[in-house]
Amino acid sequence: MTIEQMKKTSFPKANFENWQEEAVRTLKGKPYEQLITPTFEGIDLQPLYTAEYLQKTLNHSAVISHSKKQANWLIAQKTKANSASDFLHKAKEQLSLGNDMIVYKGTSSSWSWTANELEQLAEMLTYHPFHLSIKANDDQIMEVFDGMTELQLNELVGYLDGPVSAPTLNTVLTTSTIHYAGGTAVHELAYALLVLSKQAEKQTDLSKVAIQFEIDTNFFMEVAKLRAFRVLWKAFSSAYKQNENAISVFANTSMRSYSKLDPTVNLLRAGNATFSAVLGGADIISVVPHDELTGSSPTSERIARNVQLVIREETMVNKMIDPSAGSYYVESLTAELVHQAWDLFLKTLEMKQSDQEDYLLSLARDVQSSRTQAIAKRKASLIGTNVYANPTDAVVTTHSDDEIERLAVPFEQLRNYFSEQPLRTAVVMFGVLKDVKPRADFVQGFLQAGGLNPVMSPVFADAQAAWHWVKSNQMEYVVFAAKDEITNEILPQFLKVADLSTIIDVAGRHAVENQWREQGLNGSIFAGQDVIAKMQQLIDVKKNGGHENEA
Repeated sequence: MTIEQMKKTSFPKANFENWQEEAVRTLKGKPYEQLITPTFEGIDLQPLYTAEYLQKTLNHSAVISHSKKQANWLIAQKTKANSASDFLHKAKEQLSLGNDMIVYKGTSSSWSWTANELEQLAEMLTYHPFHLSIKANDDQIMEVFDGMTELQLNELVGYLDGPVSAPTLNTVLTTSTIHYAGGTAVHELAYALLVLSKQAEKQTDLSKVAIQFEIDTNFFMEVAKLRAFRVLWKAFSSAYKQNENAISVFANTSMRSYSKLDPTVNLLRAGNATFSAVLGGADIISVVPHDELTGSSPTSERIARNVQLVIREETMVNKMIDPSAGSYYVESLTAELVHQAWDLFLKTLEMKQSDQEDYLLSLARDVQSSRTQAIAKRKASLIGTNVYANPTDAVVTTHSDDEIERLAVPFEQLRNYFSEQPLRTAVVMFGVLKDVKPRADFVQGFLQAGGLNPVMSPVFADAQAAWHWVKSNQMEYVVFAAKDEITNEILPQFLKVADLSTIIDVAGRHAVENQWREQGLNGSIFAGQDVIAKMQQLIDVKKNGGHENEA
């Protein structure tokens, strides 16, 4: 075909029905509904979004743009220090390296500040935005404002959260309670509106209030969550007769999905969450270092700061007020979250005030239970933790994170247990390698996620040779892996020659499994099985020192 012919060639205009027909054809008989993805928010994600979806969003983009102060955002990395003088030194250093904000995270035992140190801090706060997170009522850092003039106080760009207050500073309200209880984007948005409504009862003017969200790894849902809040803020302001001026939105990368296992993967989680916070329009962003759970270092803190700097310098999204505007998918998600969160907020307001937060927390905990089950059954992935786990990695426990309910904790506990009390484990393969390898690899990955480090046996053809290998290698737990027909033929023979002091499982589900259990089989390993429950059963069997069939 020549260039001229190509220029004159036209194609029929495709529509959604054409695409759907082609999609169904490629599914080869499977239902189209398999392409629809349910979420914990109760929103079904469609495989394709079109302009028709955009027509349902009620011009949310204009509202979002109006409620954001500027296109850029502030990099607000926490300054970790051991004393007041150390804090001053490191805060100055971080400002020179790209931090836009001075961030102080207090503890229950505050530092002692000298008059000279408070004077230095006052000068820094005069010229830089800052966020003070106070834990103790008597935190001496609050004395920094005593020596400031009224003019200086009024010109401060500061944010404050905790049990103290300062009239000239912005109050930061956080949704972390509901987030770490397991809340969805809908729960967090409804909770944000609830805490804003309670704040509105205390003060008629919310112009000096900011809101803080935790940002997890569900990329587009987190983008839509922040955008939805801007829309909800407009509705809230109208309902509560508040000024509709822009409200500052803080975004912290969440530690809910962080893991002590293969902690470098946390860097990917942090980068994902940071970029979604940027696209969602956060005004102030803080990135948690990837090794925060195992003891962060100057290197990891620099990497966390550089995550934001790279996004800012390489993507140019800091030049746009609402960079995700116009995306059929994001706009549709935003509209769904706005609708559901507002309805939940109104439902919560109908309850007694003392029951409102408890109700949202109960909803969040129900979801947390579902999330935990999905992770345990590997229907949802935590890379390096419940899939692609490296059992040789040691779990470092130098950091206390008891306040945070993380999804990886049960897997970390299993890894610790089996590192202290090893269970000699093997996957015993039968048949032909190319036939058995997929099933054996699945079992290996399953056991590694559970904290075991199985040895992969040679491929055997008969039960006697396999059992000799098991005994000579002093294996305490083995998983029989083969194609179904070979399993049906050889497993009964293997059980017959085996010593029942060795725990024996079979790979896959089998109709005659109950008969094999009567011959000494412990249980099975299969897709969709609860890894945590299975490992606990093995621990119980080992503790009992004998054979105990899986329930």
